[in-house]
Amino acid sequence: HAEPDAAMGFCLFGNVAVAAREARRQGWAKRVLIVDWDAHHGNGTQRMFLEDPSVLFISLHRFDRGEFYPGGPDGDLTSAGKGEGL
Repeated sequence: HAEPDAAMGFCLFGNVAVAAREARRQGWAKRVLIVDWDAHHGNGTQRMFLEDPSVLFISLHRFDRGEFYPGGPDGDLTSAGKGEGL
């Protein structure tokens, strides 16, 4: 859940997000797919790559109208991206 500029939950930093960014920076990958499949929305990873078209982030999680941790509207079907979502 670590945000790009702050720790959150039990996460000091987003290790998958850091690895994906480094893979892009080093030229090891042209595009990266990150699938986050657990009970909680991967809010920090989503925010880190929100404007990066070379990284596709998919979070499969419990939403409960934004009341389940980490909360807020960002985990909704239509919270990010250029398309309409589902």
